Order: sequence, then structure tokens, then C-alpha cells
Amino acid sequence: MANVSKKLLPIAIVAATAATQAPAALADLNVDLRTFYFNRDFSEGSAPNRVALTQAIRVDYNNELTDRIAIGASLFANAKLDGHGDDQSTGLLTSNSNSYAKLGQIFADVKLTESASVRLGRWVVNTPLLNDSDSRATPSSTQAVKLSGNVADVDLYALYSDRASAKTDASFEKYGTDSDGLVLIGGGTKLDNGISLHAAYGESDNFLSQAYFNAAYTTDQLLVDFHHYDSEGEGSNTQDATLTNLAAQYSFGNLTLTGSFQTIGGDTAYNYTWGGNDDNGLMTWNSVQIMDFNNKDEDSFQIRADYAFAGIQGLKAMARHTWGEYDNSGTDVEEAETNAELKYTLQSGDLKGLSLRMRLSHVEADAYNDINEVRLIANYSF
Repeated sequence: MANVSKKLLPIAIVAATAATQAPAALADLNVDLRTFYFNRDFSEGSAPNRVALTQAIRVDYNNELTDRIAIGASLFANAKLDGHGDDQSTGLLTSNSNSYAKLGQIFADVKLTESASVRLGRWVVNTPLLNDSDSRATPSSTQAVKLSGNVADVDLYALYSDRASAKTDASFEKYGTDSDGLVLIGGGTKLDNGISLHAAYGESDNFLSQAYFNAAYTTDQLLVDFHHYDSEGEGSNTQDATLTNLAAQYSFGNLTLTGSFQTIGGDTAYNYTWGGNDDNGLMTWNSVQIMDFNNKDEDSFQIRADYAFAGIQGLKAMARHTWGEYDNSGTDVEEAETNAELKYTLQSGDLKGLSLRMRLSHVEADAYNDINEVRLIANYSF
């Protein structure tokens, strides 16, 4: 992979030329460039800092072969430009601190009826209990078959997955040596009165089962959002935990304010991964840049403000503070994470759509040393 960085620019130029000059049959070719700088500073501890700078390219191709059959494929590649310290732990590079390239998606969609379809292959999955992460240079992806349909205005789905690939891994690995795979079923609906509902259940054979419920109420200015997870381990996995999160958000003018409460119940911490190479995440408000606040018996709170600048179109800012407390063998343990974000998206010109984003985080915790983190991200799609 040593030559990946030298090849990325020519690939991007060729892809851009093809996208602008190709006939209509190639109109479904899309290219995304992402430059990512990551710096996690363990300033008060002995752990080495994690620093890396990479350039990623993602090429998506989608095409409708017939009225009922469509195909898609995606190349994910990420070139190491710089790195030091424990850079293999940044989530940008392989376990050997190298660049990588892989066929991240290849799938087929088959329309069965006007309201039902099936997808099979490898793709970036987005469901409440299995959602591939795109928090670094390229996303994780899942090998699966998914049946989707709509009955009486309820969107239903059933999914079976036997393998998954983390963000920086080229291979797709099983969910565990004793697992036959992961099964998910779920469905959701939106009502005319502003209420939306979603429920799901998943089971990874001989490892974990999880149930999920979400209810939200939305108006032009108000959002009330409720999430509940319930999990039980199987086989050697002793997990037995629940996670409940309730958030309220109010918008007026260019300002949006949010408050959130989360609590962990049961006998263990809440672990939401399925025991394999999956790169899963929580859908809750208190799952933030670094921390999830999912320790055993932990209660956590969050206050957040988002602002869109009226005088500078495309400029947005966010600030939030999340703090929690839990009991560890009779000792009260406190932890907190403060985040700030600034994002600007160009509204016109040759580079319209280019976004520049800065994400800052500061963590203070009784259980470990303070953490300071900076992420700088540039995205451009064409």
C-alpha cells in the first residue's frame, strides 16, 4: 500500500473527468474526497499520543439495470500522509499503521413488488441496532441480505448478516467462532400528528440479543426524543443491561437548544457491539465524540446549543457538555466530556459543497487521565 498516496490524486482526476464527460449511462458515478487530521493528546498520562493525517477517496457507482434490478459498488481508499505516536489507534489507519484500500460495497437490489424489495451483498448498513460508522476517513460495512417492505404505512425490514468489516479492514470477518451470524427485524412509522415510532430486535447467535424502541414527537420548533435499549448476553457473554435516553430540543431563530438524560440499568455496562468485526454505534444523544456514558449504573446529562450564522450562509457552530456519574465498588466515579464544533460549507463557486469542519473534545474522568482531541475534516463530493 506504499504507493496508495501517489495514486489517489490521479484516480480523483480521472474520476472527475469521467463524471463530467461520460454519457448518461455513467451518471451514477459519485466521488467523495475526505482529508482527515486526528490528534488525541493524553497530556497527563504515560500513553502515547495518537496523531495521523490521511487523504481518503470514495467512489460510488450505482446503476438500474432493469425496472426491477439495480446494482451498486464502492471503492474505499485512504492514504497515510503523516502519523506518529500510537497512530494505528486513531481509527484512520490499519493495525500496522498503513494505508488501505478495499471494495467497501458491492450489492444488488431486486424489486419484488411495488412495496417490497430485497438487497444482498456488502454495503453500509443504517438501522438502529446495526449502523456502520462513518466517523473517520471511510465507513465500516456489512455483508448481509435485507428484505424491506411497507404494510399499512409501516416500513418493515428483516436482515441477516454473517460478516462485517471495520473501517480500516479490507476483510469481512464472522461475528464470532461460535456464531452463525446476526438476525435483525424491525419497523417504523410516522404519524400525521408528528409522532414517529420505531422498534427492532436483534440476536447474534451464542453472544447477544438486543431490543430497541424509539418514540419521537416533532413540531416546527420542538423535538422530544425517547430511546430505550435492552440487552442480554448469551453463552459466555454475561451482559445484562438496559439503556434509556430522553432528550428535548427547542429551536427559535438560528439557535437550537437541547437537554438530554440517560441512565444505565441492569447488572453490567451496556455494550452494543455484536461480537465481531462490526463497527456499531448507539443512536442516543449522550453518545458523543469520544465517550458513550454507558458504564454500569451510570446516570448522565447533556446540555447542547447549535447555531447557524445568519450573516454567513453555510457556517454552523455547536457546543455541548455531557457529564455522568456511576458507582464502582462503593466509590462514586465522575466523568465529563465537552465538545465544540465549527463547520463551513461553500454555497457557490467551482467548489460549491466543499465543507470544512473542526471538532474539539476535552474529557475529564476520575477513572483515567484527561484527554484533549482535535479533528479537522475537509469533504468534497462531485
